[in-house]
Amino acid sequence: TMTTSLLPSAMGQLSTQPPITQIIPILRATFSLLRTFLSQASRIVIALASPLLIFVPLISRLLAPVILVLHIILDTTVYTPYRIISNVAAALYPLYMFCGVACTFGAVLGIFGRSLVTL
Repeated sequence: TMTTSLLPSAMGQLSTQPPITQIIPILRATFSLLRTFLSQASRIVIALASPLLIFVPLISRLLAPVILVLHIILDTTVYTPYRIISNVAAALYPLYMFCGVACTFGAVLGIFGRSLVTL
């Protein structure tokens, strides 16, 4: 009976390259194929969508009143209150920083004073 050994001398020369080097050609081919596909897909989408660009001015003119009303609503309900609050906060920043530092310092001083009294 003949038995085969799995020792390196019986198998010939084992590959000493790390596994990552075997994956690199596969990844390179995959990304090359993906890049080719995406470039062709973008060309096809542009070619199919370019006739539809004729309708963009028509649609924008039809939707102009709706867009204007939404812009006015957003301006009055979101943008203006945000600007008012941010400007007030910027104006009061020195005041609440001073009060915050004073309160923190007062709390630390009070805790330190209490710990000295209880000794």
